[in-house]
Amino acid sequence: MRLIKLFAVAAIVLGSVTGPLIAKDKPAQAPSVAVGPQYDSTHVYVAPADLDTFTSSLVSTFGGTKSQPATFSVTPTPSETTFVFVFTPVGTFSVFGFKTPIPYPFGLERTGYLVTDMDSAVRSAKAHDADIVVAPFPDPIGRDVIIAWPGGVHMQLYWHTTAPNYAKLQTVPENRVYVSIDRADAFVRDFVAFSGGKIVSDDGHAPGVEIGRPNDTYRRVRIESGFGKATVLATDGHLPYPYGREITGYEVANLSDTLAKAKASGATVLVDPYIADGRQATLVAFPGGYIAEIHSSVSK
Repeated sequence: MRLIKLFAVAAIVLGSVTGPLIAKDKPAQAPSVAVGPQYDSTHVYVAPADLDTFTSSLVSTFGGTKSQPATFSVTPTPSETTFVFVFTPVGTFSVFGFKTPIPYPFGLERTGYLVTDMDSAVRSAKAHDADIVVAPFPDPIGRDVIIAWPGGVHMQLYWHTTAPNYAKLQTVPENRVYVSIDRADAFVRDFVAFSGGKIVSDDGHAPGVEIGRPNDTYRRVRIESGFGKATVLATDGHLPYPYGREITGYEVANLSDTLAKAKASGATVLVDPYIADGRQATLVAFPGGYIAEIHSSVSK
């Protein structure tokens, strides 16, 4: 729900796996409606009492700035939330602390993607098998819609009457999408076609340490598009905690330095750093419960 744009507003395939997507099954690629990854925020829902601690921890860990909190009714049905937008060099965050019960299905969407034209984006999403979960609705400075891709992946698309202008990110975060083995091909095919993106890699025997199962392998697909990066993790759902809870991965220059800042600001390291696929990575829980993957590049 990047619902307050007033401020950002803001596989596993154990053993054998299916191969890369078959070209003849791929739908025609649509003209891209993406604007840029700096406009695509992760949506985080926390208790109102945790808003300040959580957003301060993000800034202390990654750098950047945050907006002053503001309280609005931001859904098409009555509700009230306090909102803070956080802009960091490694990604943006739309943070919501609802004071009322959260109307369904808000809270299920993982990200808010800015699009160049809402009507075109909705037509394209539908043409590529996305379900319109919340039909387009107006807000004070634009329009919003929530869609769901094959595999149950919820996202928000939004559009501004006046185009925003944010600084580029230093590194582009990755949307970490866990889907079932059976729905991985459909999600990848449809999202790549919708986003105008490309498959960077499709590894049917990725190291299981990446999902907390060091003795196994699984399927991992990396995608890049105008919306940024996405990593699709196709699994059988047998995931040890906290794997699957992280919805975004953030690339930093030095993982050790970043973890020291995170711990000093109240975050907890949930997974000891490990090395796989040219990166050193870990999972961290921030105050308020938000779980993130954080990684830095290493020589292969």
